[in-house]
Amino acid sequence: MKKLKSIALVALFMSTSLFVSCSSDTDNPTNEETPEVSTGDYWPTAISNQWVLNQGGSETTMKIISSEKINGETYFKFDKFFSANTDVTASATASLKKVQGDYFIKLDDIVSNANGISSKISGYEFVFFKDYLEVNKTWTGTYTQTTTIDYPGIPVIKMNVKYTGTILEKGITASIKNVTYKDVIKFKLKLETSLEGQSAGSTEAEYLIAKGVGVIKFSFNDSSSELVSYKLN
Repeated sequence: MKKLKSIALVALFMSTSLFVSCSSDTDNPTNEETPEVSTGDYWPTAISNQWVLNQGGSETTMKIISSEKINGETYFKFDKFFSANTDVTASATASLKKVQGDYFIKLDDIVSNANGISSKISGYEFVFFKDYLEVNKTWTGTYTQTTTIDYPGIPVIKMNVKYTGTILEKGITASIKNVTYKDVIKFKLKLETSLEGQSAGSTEAEYLIAKGVGVIKFSFNDSSSELVSYKLN
């Protein structure tokens, strides 16, 4: 159970590269906001846009390689998503969709390996960020993940997830790797999981996202990833 939870948390919070078929997903804003006119583009989307991030001396590049229409809405697909710690390696494909001031992340099925045991976690879509909310405003959503583990005697496991996003600061200035970014929003995402009706714990991640740039810093547990460079088209 602990290993399964670790895989799931790595998948949601993208601990190395930041980002990364959907299961059912319901977005329920706690303050009843509907998508509004964006206060600015906080995650520029164009094919060949790329961001290089550093975590613990290791650099990871994330690049937008294509776009596609799904149900009339445009998703921008990244070339890869991978994350790893001492126990878990995982891979998935991630896409970004923007609807006015709402930013959605869609992840395909997540294939992972822990101690030689392979598993597959069903993909999902969630609201990553709302750029028009004021400080202390929140948004919530739920989704269900189904995990299949390639090991005799382990049944298919269904995990219910509730996430809550909160705007912590707006319009701030942040210095990352000796570069100063203006018009930055700081927000957090809290993940609460349950298995078979029982709580499986919760955790949080914090993000700094700069207008016209994208995410410049991501913190989870005792580690963080920081933007080294980026290229926009």
